Amino acid sequence: MQGFLKGFIDLVFRFEDRFYLLDWKSNWLGNRMEDYSPDAIRNEMRQEYYFIQCHLYTVALHKYLAMRVPGYDYERHFGGVIYPFLRGLDPDRPERGAYRDRPPRSAVDQLSALLEGR
Repeated sequence: MQGFLKGFIDLVFRFEDRFYLLDWKSNWLGNRMEDYSPDAIRNEMRQEYYFIQCHLYTVALHKYLAMRVPGYDYERHFGGVIYPFLRGLDPDRPERGAYRDRPPRSAVDQLSALLEGR
């Protein structure tokens, strides 16, 4: 397990009273813009275990916000995660080049409990 998860959250930003987690990816998936389609991005997320990273980062940010934001509520304040794959971003085709998600609160609570040994 050593070295399985490395790195850190690249950016947390607030937009319209919601907090978002962003983690830039520079993975090369191919030379064509089609190589950065939503399906290709999901496949890369799966192959590189970024889904695990995404959920761990979400738990970390959720716990931090709960301590720092008065009246914090996941459903109201957490906007989601964005994994932009830099090589595939195209402002004319925003559906390409990025993975976006908002893990369900139940999954965040379950993972949090598991990590705390509850």
